[in-house]
Amino acid sequence: MRRENRPRQRRSALPGIALLDVVISLAVLGLSGTAFITLLGQTSHSVRNVRNTERQVRRAADALGRFTEYDRSKLVAMVGRSAVREWVVAVSQPASGLFDVSVIDTLTGAAVLATTFYRPETTHAP
Repeated sequence: MRRENRPRQRRSALPGIALLDVVISLAVLGLSGTAFITLLGQTSHSVRNVRNTERQVRRAADALGRFTEYDRSKLVAMVGRSAVREWVVAVSQPASGLFDVSVIDTLTGAAVLATTFYRPETTHAP
C-alpha cells in the first residue's frame, strides 16, 4: 500500500473563534453607534445656535430699521452710545453727511449689525 503525501487536515476553526468574532463585531457596532449619537447631538446643538443667532439678528435689524426714519438732526443728537431696548446703539459721524450706526449686544459687546446712513446738510435759499 502506498501512502499519499497529503498534508494532514487541520481543524478549520479553533474553539471560541466564532465567539471572538461576535464580540469584536459588537464592539465595532457599539463604537459606531456612539459616534453616530455624538454626531446627532452636535448637529442638534448647531441648529439650535443658528436659530438663536438668526432670532438675535432679526431683533437687531428691527432696532436698526428705526434709524432709517431719522433725519440728520436726530442722528446728530444721538452721536455716542445709548441704550435702546435690549441693545446698545453706537452712533458716530465720520464725515459731514455720514453716520455710522452699530447695534451692539449688551452681553458680549460685539456688534451684531452695523450700517452707514447718508444725511446731507440741507441748505435753504432765502
